[in-house]
Amino acid sequence: MNQRCLLPLVASLFLIALADLPAGDVTKPPEGFKSIFNGKDLKGWDGLVKYWSVEDGALTGVADGKLDYNRFIVWRGGKLKNFELRVKVKVTAKGNSGINYRSTERPDLGESVVTGYQCDVVPNRADYNGMLYEERGRRILAHTGEKVIIDKDGQPWVVGAFPLKEFKPDEWHDFHVLVRGNHHQHWIDAHPTVDVIDLDEKGRKLEGVLALQVHVGPAMKIQYKDFFLKHLPDDLALITPEMAKIPASAVKVVPQGKDKAKKPNAK
Repeated sequence: MNQRCLLPLVASLFLIALADLPAGDVTKPPEGFKSIFNGKDLKGWDGLVKYWSVEDGALTGVADGKLDYNRFIVWRGGKLKNFELRVKVKVTAKGNSGINYRSTERPDLGESVVTGYQCDVVPNRADYNGMLYEERGRRILAHTGEKVIIDKDGQPWVVGAFPLKEFKPDEWHDFHVLVRGNHHQHWIDAHPTVDVIDLDEKGRKLEGVLALQVHVGPAMKIQYKDFFLKHLPDDLALITPEMAKIPASAVKVVPQGKDKAKKPNAK
């Protein structure tokens, strides 16, 4: 066989080999990031197999609609301080999940319970999808579309806004979380969802675990793949109240239970 005939055969064999690999093995981390999920099994993660498994190369959580409280799977690679996280996420319609970070395990509250900061994954409500929530804590810190400063007493104030977009369920979306000091930023598909400065010294956390959630409510499936993490220096400076003045025009973030769903901005 001459070289010209051999090249198409080699290319075909290469594509077949790629097709046989799990998704987690195909995609390389961006420069400066490391992969924290191997796409094959739950090595490095700790959660109940009743809720968590690997399916089609994705870390997969399921709930049957009968959960009595939220359950989590925890990454065992160490605690997060300052970091940048990128991950592809897909969730079924009416599903509800979250990426918890700088969080705390609370076995005293039940099996697989985690509390703390959360980037929400809620496709059926645009002003929740990608918001900053605190699980079993201060609750809604910023709805999606809000730029917020949390004052030293723990009250979140809206000081700016982003356009509100809808991200459909049952499709893969790129979630991006950047946390430096007490400054939190979230994006979905490169669109900013929240920007939060947390001045509440008693309420905030500067380090903790990374975890993923399955939520009470309707039956759901949540999938995560291409899970990439970059650690940033531990000694990044905190933003002070003098550096983040709350303007007189600021309004309080509406507490959970009193807020009404907002519609996405017109395209």
